[in-house]
Amino acid sequence: MNRIKKVSQFFKIIFQLIFIALPILLIVSWYYAPTELVTLYGFVHMDAIPANYRKALLHTLSTNEKMLGFLVSTIPMMVYLYILYTLIKLFSLYEKGEIFSIQPVRHIRNVGYALLATQMIEPFYEFAMGIVLTMHNPPGHRFASITMNQNNVGILLTALMVLLISWIMLEACQLKDDQRLTI
Repeated sequence: MNRIKKVSQFFKIIFQLIFIALPILLIVSWYYAPTELVTLYGFVHMDAIPANYRKALLHTLSTNEKMLGFLVSTIPMMVYLYILYTLIKLFSLYEKGEIFSIQPVRHIRNVGYALLATQMIEPFYEFAMGIVLTMHNPPGHRFASITMNQNNVGILLTALMVLLISWIMLEACQLKDDQRLTI
C-alpha cells in the first residue's frame, strides 16, 4: 500500500504541473502563432494552429485573430483542465489510501464523461477555428472543416472503456458494502 501512496503522490504532482503548464503554453503558443512553439530541448511541441488549417493560412495573423483563436482554443482546454483536476483529486484519494470507495469511482467516471465531451466539442472547435483563421483570406480561400480520424475513434473508445471500468468498480464497491453489512 505504501508504494501505491508514493506513486499516487508522484502522479498527483505531475498532473498539477501539467495543470499549470497547459494554459501558459497555450497563451505563449498563440502569442507566437503561426510559428510552432518548441520548448524543453524539443520535448514539448505546441502549435496553436490546427494541422488542417496550416496550409490554409494565407495571411499574417493579426492580434485580434490571435485573441479570437486563443478564446476558441480555451473551450477544449477547459475540458482538459477539468480532466487534470479530476485526476489530481483521484490520485489525492489514492495517496490517502482510499481506493475501493465511491469517491474514486466518481472521479474515474467523470474522466470518462470528460473524454466523451472532448469528442463532442472537437467538431465545433475545428469549425470555429476555421472561421477565425481564414476569415481574412481572400474570397474563395475561406473555409472551415470538421475531421474525424483514428485519434478521435481511439479517444472515444477509451472514454467508453473508462466509463465501463467505473461502472464495474461501482458495482464492486456496492458488493463490498453489502458484505460488510451482512453478519
